[in-house]
Amino acid sequence: MGAAVEIKRGFFACAQWIFGAPVANARVAYLANSKQEARAILARHCQQFLDTCRISVEMDGLLPPPGHGCVLCHNESSFPDLMAYMVSVLDHVDCAAAADLYKFFPFARAAFAHIDFELVQRGNRAATDTLLANMVSRVRNGERIGWGGEGRLSGIDGIRRFKVGASLIAIRAGAPVIPIAFHGGHHTMRLGSIRARPGTIRISVGKPIPTLGLTENDARAFADNLRERLSDMYSNAAERDDMSCHPKVSSRSND
Repeated sequence: MGAAVEIKRGFFACAQWIFGAPVANARVAYLANSKQEARAILARHCQQFLDTCRISVEMDGLLPPPGHGCVLCHNESSFPDLMAYMVSVLDHVDCAAAADLYKFFPFARAAFAHIDFELVQRGNRAATDTLLANMVSRVRNGERIGWGGEGRLSGIDGIRRFKVGASLIAIRAGAPVIPIAFHGGHHTMRLGSIRARPGTIRISVGKPIPTLGLTENDARAFADNLRERLSDMYSNAAERDDMSCHPKVSSRSND
């Protein structure tokens, strides 16, 4: 009975988000008067998905303030992680990247331009090189760039191998990388499923990782080390989540 309720809840949340996306995109593209207002519209749309699924979001750590050029690199296991990013992290980056599959939603291109989201074109090396150069320039000018390390939703309870995009941007700009680990998306709604289990997505913000002295030849090794850092943060979040679900009961001996 519980599974059937969760499937029904997840189906409703997904349908609500998908069919509401064109309306939200249109409002962002043609009615919003600023980037902040546009982002607020999309954040409310994504928050509705989380509320319907009964998923809460908690953040541990501080995100960098404006004017501190850096790359914020994160993982994403499933769709709820993306929703949590839009609700809790997007306001703390000046520009972010997204997979170009979202361009198929009506009004998405115009909406993404308004919220300062760049679409990464898979298989188009020239377009990707141009995008990376633009991101490097923006980081050098003190902007905070959001970039997914895996380049896709991983679909696993863990973190897949990172691509080198975030590392290249940070190394070329001589800027630090802020690791951000998302834990909970896989457990609340697994990739490919519509079953919405109530739960919490925990966002852990790590300490800046410097890139000074590194060259592009170090990008692969840096990406691997960055993934290891996020994996440790992910495991720590999993332990905290397990402790909150199964708190230890202290026992005292009777005197």
